[in-house]
Amino acid sequence: MITRNSRPSRSFFSQLLLGSVLAACVSASALSAPLSSMTSAAPPVSVKLKSGAQFKGEVGERVRVKCMQGAAETTLEGTIVKGDAKVLVLAVDKNGKTSNVTILAFDLRSIESLAAATTTPTGGKPAPSTAASADAKGLAPTATSATARAIPNIFVLPLEGTVGIGMRHEEIEQIGKEADKMGPGQLIVLLIDSPGGLVIEGDRIHETMKELKKRHRVVAWIKRAISAAAFTSLHCDEIYFMRVGALGSITMFSGQTAISGNELVAWLDKVGEATEIGGRSAYIGRAMVTNPELLSYDIPEGYTRQDTVFYNTMQGKYKLSNELENLTFNADNAWHCGFSDGTADTVEELAVCLQLTEWKEASDVGRKIHENWQKLLKDCVEQKTKLLADLENPAGSDDAAMLGARIKALTELIRWYDRCKPGMVYEAPNLPEDVDLLKKQLAEFKKALGQMKKRGA
Repeated sequence: MITRNSRPSRSFFSQLLLGSVLAACVSASALSAPLSSMTSAAPPVSVKLKSGAQFKGEVGERVRVKCMQGAAETTLEGTIVKGDAKVLVLAVDKNGKTSNVTILAFDLRSIESLAAATTTPTGGKPAPSTAASADAKGLAPTATSATARAIPNIFVLPLEGTVGIGMRHEEIEQIGKEADKMGPGQLIVLLIDSPGGLVIEGDRIHETMKELKKRHRVVAWIKRAISAAAFTSLHCDEIYFMRVGALGSITMFSGQTAISGNELVAWLDKVGEATEIGGRSAYIGRAMVTNPELLSYDIPEGYTRQDTVFYNTMQGKYKLSNELENLTFNADNAWHCGFSDGTADTVEELAVCLQLTEWKEASDVGRKIHENWQKLLKDCVEQKTKLLADLENPAGSDDAAMLGARIKALTELIRWYDRCKPGMVYEAPNLPEDVDLLKKQLAEFKKALGQMKKRGA
């Protein structure tokens, strides 16, 4: 469940920047010689795709490529200038000018030799080549498909508990700063296990993720991502599931009632946009919000799961969400429809999905960030309970001593607001969000104690 503590903003994405350090398909005219300077002897090219499939061609061969550009998938046609396990460079004609475009290997979705293309199915999707369209079998690429590119530094950040309490934007910001120390392009894995939480925190996480994705490769590894946690995961360009993983049900509630009317329309738009930011159909996110939003899909004959066509009707062969239930993915249907990028229960399996030759964490700093916050949250709740008991039943042999004990307890409660406000406000027993109310009560206690001492003198 997503609990509303602020109205969804229609301008949520008005400042959206789709640039990324890891964006593929960016212009890179200085990376290699112009096409006209190539010799007639065409050297062989072997390119690995994100799925683990391999394309074999030649320099000078004309191809059609599907790749990620920022957060969106795009199609390019051009002539191969260079290609290896790490990168593909195409000479692309645009507006009468030829420029080189560089595509990183893990952003490649498919490569088709135009000489081999014969038909185009309904919907304008090009027929896949036999060399590069083979899909990975099972739930993850095989170990032999892992690319030999340089192994990035890996940072794992567990995100557990209620969004806004156990799972917050602050920890994501911290792991980003740690990764920054090793330069751009590091790999950050968000290990998510959350039942959902607060809308306002989801908004903050969105802003944090938007900035983080400009600098690093950020992926979600899903054990449980429900509601606000699913909304968070949708921002990632890559989503991997554990075999028991679940993701979806992004229903927003006002109190105990699901939102409706214009508020629901605004929330549907926001979740749809978040889904598109991660490079997926908006229909998917919308079907997670409310029952009337339907979802089905087809995989055109001769195509792979990466070419899935989604519908906001029941016209597709495969049904994901009907009028009786919101969409919640499991590992199997998420993989089959192309929503998931792979399934892994261990870091070794995840390394294969990520096309890494081995798993190499830069440090355990992400796990420590998580442990430190969880410990502080636990200590906060324990101390709050004790201090509230002291406030209600103060120790002391007379009124002045008892009032002094109350002042001490209230002073400590106020200090905890600075250290762990989510634990004070959102964890039972709940205290007011506005700490000034407690400060006002503290001032009254101190004034009363001063009057007592005057009378006693």
